[in-house]
Amino acid sequence: MLKSSPLLAMLLGLLLSVDAEARPKEIIFLTLIDAMRPDHMGSYGYDKPTSPHLDTLAAQGKRYTRVYVNAPWTRPSTTSFLTGQHASRHRTETAKTKLPKDVKTLAQHLKKAGWTTAGFVANGNGGSLAGLQKGFDVFRDPTNTYTKKVRGKTYNGLPTGEFLIARTLEWLEGVKAEKLFVFLFLVDPHDPYYAPPELEKKFLGDYKGKIRRRALWEYDNDYPLAERKSMLAIYDAGIAYADLAMGQLFAGLKRMKLYDKSTFLVSADHGEGFGEHGFYLHAHHFWEEVIKVPLIVAGPGIKPGVDDRLADSLDVVATVAELAGTPWQSIPGKSVLGPKESNPRVISEYNEFGIHRQAILGPRYKVIWQRPADEAWFNRYVKDRKYFPSVSFDKDVIQVFDLQTDPLEQKDLSKDMPKEAKALLEELKAFVLNNQS
Repeated sequence: MLKSSPLLAMLLGLLLSVDAEARPKEIIFLTLIDAMRPDHMGSYGYDKPTSPHLDTLAAQGKRYTRVYVNAPWTRPSTTSFLTGQHASRHRTETAKTKLPKDVKTLAQHLKKAGWTTAGFVANGNGGSLAGLQKGFDVFRDPTNTYTKKVRGKTYNGLPTGEFLIARTLEWLEGVKAEKLFVFLFLVDPHDPYYAPPELEKKFLGDYKGKIRRRALWEYDNDYPLAERKSMLAIYDAGIAYADLAMGQLFAGLKRMKLYDKSTFLVSADHGEGFGEHGFYLHAHHFWEEVIKVPLIVAGPGIKPGVDDRLADSLDVVATVAELAGTPWQSIPGKSVLGPKESNPRVISEYNEFGIHRQAILGPRYKVIWQRPADEAWFNRYVKDRKYFPSVSFDKDVIQVFDLQTDPLEQKDLSKDMPKEAKALLEELKAFVLNNQS
């Protein structure tokens, strides 16, 4: 056994200092939590304890209140978060499509600027199933790494947030790069709705009836109120489970003395409907509960506060690029850390199963334009049209909502469309038709 000596102490000190020097000096985390609605988080006014760790993060940084995704389901939405392009422009819009070779990713952009890039993903639709591993030095998801055998028991069939964060922290323990970009995708709130029993019990309370864990989009879904409440309770438990995992991430970073070197951007790939408009889940509608998402930005130099600017996923990409010191001029988004735009626009799109819907939002109005569905395409996947009564096959359908006076979208103004909404519709049509020419 070696005896203690000044020389040994000096050598140990030198080794420790070298190890400290090898530690990352800057980390940017972009985290998506699948299907997480902002109005089910404490920092956004929810009265149930779903998100204590994220609420603390929000208090330390900036919380954005009017952020929307550019597509209402995982694959195209996540691709927008990782490319800075609208869904129809990155062309990764269906369950059969992957990211085209000519579309550059945020990871590629950052890697070129000297950042080490890593992705830890619990949903393949937000990962290599869609070809989204492009540009990442390390990329792990259910398709290429986290197989059923590896991930073990889960609640909704996909890797849990706890599993994902444990692997992320394990990787961070050994990484030597100075500048890291880490993409995280947690899936705990996603349907079918399940969570650890203790969390389910916490949010269900003394409810003893049938627990509904699945729902139908827009047909035969007039569920009893008690069942609907049970579904919401388990959904809340799923958010709480994801939040618990985020707390483990923060604790691990503090333990490694990396928390104060980290900047966090936390959002969602989409929200979730629970019957507010006769519609459940997500996918082909543009209701507020489906496309409005949280955005928290916190880290060194981020002043705490609340920001009500209209923003979208593309702006999140621009923000990451700015934080990394490498602004990405060729993408349409604008950093949410900069000045507000005077006349902002958000476009969200759905082009799958023959359904063609787009939405455009301005400061006040939301306009939704549905073109006639492609019958041949639709019929390949849907045997009975009754399951999707909102789909039109013979005419355009337009909906208009004044989000300033009607935030719950109860009054359609399309028959007597305000001038500002008409201008938005023309802008949306030009956007769509320009992509088809």
